[in-house]
Amino acid sequence: MSFVPEITQPLTDPVLIFALLMLVIFVAPRMVSRFKIPGIVGLILGGALLGPSALHLLDDPTTDPGGFMGVLGIAGLMVLMFQAGLSLDLARFNSLRGRSLSFGLLSFFIPQIMTVLVGYYLLDFSIEASLLLGSIIGSHTLVAYPIVAKLGLMKNTAVTMTLGGTLVTDTLSLSILAIVVASLAEDVTAGYWITFGVMVAVFVFLVLWGLPRLGYHFFRTIRNRPELEFGFLFTVLFGTAWLAEFVGLAPIIGAFVAGLAMNRLVPEHSTLMARIRFVSGTLFIPFFLIYVGLLIDARALLESAEVWILSGVLIVLVSVGKLIAAKATQYLFGYTSDEGWTMYGLSVPQAAATLAVTLVGYEVGLFDTALVNAVVVMILFTCILGPAVVEKFGLIVAHKQEAEPVMPREIPERILVPLANPKTSDDLMSMAFLMRDPASQHPIHTLMVIPDGQGMEEQILLKHKKLQHAVELGVEAGVSVKPLTRIDMNIAHGIARAAREERASMVLIGWSGKVSTRERVFGSVLDQLLDETRQMIFVNRFRYPLNTTRQVVLAIPPFAERSSGFYEAVHNVKLMASRIEAELHIICVEKYLEHDKEYVESIEPNLDATYMTVEDWGHLTEELDKDVDESTMIVALSARRNTAPWFAELDGLPRLLATRYPDNSFSVVFLSEL
Repeated sequence: MSFVPEITQPLTDPVLIFALLMLVIFVAPRMVSRFKIPGIVGLILGGALLGPSALHLLDDPTTDPGGFMGVLGIAGLMVLMFQAGLSLDLARFNSLRGRSLSFGLLSFFIPQIMTVLVGYYLLDFSIEASLLLGSIIGSHTLVAYPIVAKLGLMKNTAVTMTLGGTLVTDTLSLSILAIVVASLAEDVTAGYWITFGVMVAVFVFLVLWGLPRLGYHFFRTIRNRPELEFGFLFTVLFGTAWLAEFVGLAPIIGAFVAGLAMNRLVPEHSTLMARIRFVSGTLFIPFFLIYVGLLIDARALLESAEVWILSGVLIVLVSVGKLIAAKATQYLFGYTSDEGWTMYGLSVPQAAATLAVTLVGYEVGLFDTALVNAVVVMILFTCILGPAVVEKFGLIVAHKQEAEPVMPREIPERILVPLANPKTSDDLMSMAFLMRDPASQHPIHTLMVIPDGQGMEEQILLKHKKLQHAVELGVEAGVSVKPLTRIDMNIAHGIARAAREERASMVLIGWSGKVSTRERVFGSVLDQLLDETRQMIFVNRFRYPLNTTRQVVLAIPPFAERSSGFYEAVHNVKLMASRIEAELHIICVEKYLEHDKEYVESIEPNLDATYMTVEDWGHLTEELDKDVDESTMIVALSARRNTAPWFAELDGLPRLLATRYPDNSFSVVFLSEL
């Protein structure tokens, strides 16, 4: 009996295969990063090294699509396209839709037309292969996105327009893929195209109209159950991908459209998005990249001049085509030369959609191994070129860019979140993540106040577990969370003391919505907290998760701008609304409309808002009744007694909202006096 396991070539032991894959995922990106090469290239090269043309430890997955690597690779591809749909900033696209559309069309069709002509007339490809190759060259991947974010160029209109153009180029690329793949079917007649068009239209309608509604009801029913939320999204992903295949589309199109459908239900800065990115970025997408590497014929790269000729042609086509598009857009909209080069650097890299379409083209027989190898070389070149160009010219743009008008803060942003009720703690943390300034260097502080007395030690242990859960949520969302504990006989005093000690700028706290006495605003600990603090306080009653909010109604009372905390409060509300992609409706008193509108629109982020007016503050509910539905979150600005913006009717505002809108989430914001 031998204790040494038998090792075959290629490997057949799934445990050993998985161990080898994890080793490649761990080692390959780190090795190539030393040469300033993106990690995705290292994973592809790692797959090529393990493939049949090199070490032959793993076999070509296309020979057995249902095998171990076949399943992992295709699953990774589906997750990649799903995440691309989830991550697209639809609000940013809408804000500059005209320019984004113009740039997207130029950036796609100029290199696409060039590639079709070269492929058909010079390379002797079929018209289908030429069209598909053109759709590969026309798309782009935002490999250099982290660089513009680091340089603070996210508000630059040229950068914003380029990011929005990604939606256009990727959609066009996948649309051409769908048409080309459908055209390869046998007996293609006019009737076939009519049937195909109807089925695609029904598919798109069911996905883009039905899935958001299904997701909306799911997330409003299932709360704070991350395993169910994750399972639901991946069921939607693979179910939609299969449905796309059923109607004659490529599964990656279904995955991408599913991501678009779920886009606004998975906010960019939510813990759910962080979980998806973690799992996809550490497992699924690396599996796909290794899968692509297995398709590479390493010998051909060393022995065949054809691969290098094809690589050179593709590199010239993508480099020249994207440069013409970027410079044409620069002159069309009056951007500077440095901005034009930055647009070029953002749009020239090829990765996600390129790999996805290439793989489908290979599977349907339009592309051979030589072309797949050439595409990989082109990806390597563009993924090095793009970030280098952005780093050089983006830095110049950042230095020349006029300083954006910002409202100075007397103290840095420090968010304090007192946690008491387990039913609202996750919602409070979600709100804190959505309102936190990405540039903030300070953690979110979570707080438990423990009454002094008998049993205090047991309470400390119990509260510690709840605080640890908040820390875990922060880790998942990529946000630092610092847990705090205070021992005090008076809860409000303990919170106020922590706010002073930690120099908090904002306190987010939950409220049940029950008012115990008519003599006070809340008739609870909250009244004491208002008396003992001067920080901005968001008092929140949650009915449904924030990601299911379709519109935020912000009520601005007269003279609210007199408070030093007005700008900060409106900034946080606008930031939250933009991140959950909710419509922003603003209600103010009619005679102060222009005045309030000017103030609100001067506050970042830029967000389209609908303005409504009331004759006086006493008629607020009349306008709210017209605008509020089950998906509305109400945010009402208020003030502490005896401060400049305060008037008597504000004291009854929490009671009014709690009783008149029992099924809606709302926040009453007490403006800062710091």
